Amino acid sequence: MIDAKDKVSLGARADETPVHGDTALGKPVVLFLCDGKHGASLMAAAVMVNKASSFFEVHCAHTSSTMHTAQASKALIQFQLSTSGITPSPLAELRLTYVDYLVAMNPAAVQSGLPLPDYGKFVPWDVTEHSEAGLTAVLRTINQNINYFLSLYLFR
Repeated sequence: MIDAKDKVSLGARADETPVHGDTALGKPVVLFLCDGKHGASLMAAAVMVNKASSFFEVHCAHTSSTMHTAQASKALIQFQLSTSGITPSPLAELRLTYVDYLVAMNPAAVQSGLPLPDYGKFVPWDVTEHSEAGLTAVLRTINQNINYFLSLYLFR
């Protein structure tokens, strides 16, 4: 049985009302944010949805006006991961006002000058440092980072 203390650690408050009105009941919201250049936030969202969608509400956004999704989708297909149901959003059009975890996929994602939603925890990554080796290497790094994220935040 989950007591009130456990509910708080999973993202829901003891009175079971959504946090800041944006989170699904009992599911912390994770926003993956990238600069749009490699589609890293789309890849991260697809991996996270595949691994932990029952525990997290997952969103992805990018700071540029467009995101290069074709190559990211190709890399995901190699690992039989789907982007179905995941819609990347430009940060300027993002409707979320609060996220429990804001994951910056690279430094450029937070250097755009665009306002970020309020967040509980900021998680900085730099997965695009591997982009010279190809998007498959980026995807592998994303997978490793998500495994680490889940071990820290989900199974503590």
